[in-house]
This record gives sequence, C-alpha cells and structure tokens, in this order.
Amino acid sequence: MPLNINNFRNKLFTEHGPAPVNRYEVYIPHKMNNLTFLCEQAELPGKTIMNIEDKLYGPVRKIGYGQMFIDTTMTFICTAEGWKEKAFFDNWQNDIVDPDLYDASYYNDYTTDIWLRTFREDNQGSYGIKFREAFPLIVGAINLGWSQNNEYARLSVTFAYRKWEQLPAATTAPGT
Repeated sequence: MPLNINNFRNKLFTEHGPAPVNRYEVYIPHKMNNLTFLCEQAELPGKTIMNIEDKLYGPVRKIGYGQMFIDTTMTFICTAEGWKEKAFFDNWQNDIVDPDLYDASYYNDYTTDIWLRTFREDNQGSYGIKFREAFPLIVGAINLGWSQNNEYARLSVTFAYRKWEQLPAATTAPGT
C-alpha cells in the first residue's frame, strides 16, 4: 500500500494527535507535596529483557529470562527560600544511610511509590506509570556561577526503583 498523507492525518486525528511531551505530572508521596509542580523534566523509563545466548546448531539464539528496569532521572526547579527541594532530597538520602554513623535503614522505611502521568492536549490522562519502591539514588550537583544571569537552580535526581508498572489512563495519584 503506497503512502497516503490523508491516511496518516486521519490516523493521528482518530488518536487525538501526536503525544505531547510537555503535559505530565509527577507525584512523590513523601514529606513534601509541592514537588509535583516543580518537576521540570522527567522521563518515561525503559526496561531491558535479560537474556542468555544459546547455540545448539545454527545461529545463536537469545532466550529471555527476566526483566531489568533502568534507573530514571528527574529534574526539579529549586526555589530560593531555603532551597527546600535540595534539602528534601538530601534529607531523604540521610534517612537511607545516616551520614554520621553510616548505618543503613530498612528498605521499606525509605522507599515509596512515585506516579508519573501524561496528558493529551485536552488535559485528559493518556498514559501513566507507577515506580514501585523508589528512592533517590543520586542527588546531582548544582552549578553556581557569577555569569549565570537569568538562570535558576535545577536539581537532577536519579531514582532507583524495583520495577514500574503501567497504569490505566484514568488513574490519578493519591493527593492530586
């Protein structure tokens, strides 16, 4: 079948157009609830199928045996009043491993679920995932500089999590 621009346009129209990447929300049900509006950038994570190679006869065959979930990174805007967002993630990491005694907390005491939802142009939910048992693995550095006029502080946080699962489009995160 040859390419037909009308078929392409009709397909996009019936599916409410291409998916916008600037309509999303992140909800972290931890000690600070205003992070939803301060998440400047997020990513829908991928996953990898773990496999072994098997060769009995002929070409090598890859055989899947499990899933591996890739860490995800989110960027947050820091507000000037006390840099509360940086302090939040620093404190969360301090709850994981005590910075003075180096004692590690119990896994269930520092992990939480994180919701990431995307929206169509008409603000209807279109796709969502829940990161299960997430915690901040890496809290990135923030560069400061005399020449950075008209810039604001951005904090990059990489989250580790056990797995992610797809949510129905109409699912809302608790507290939103």
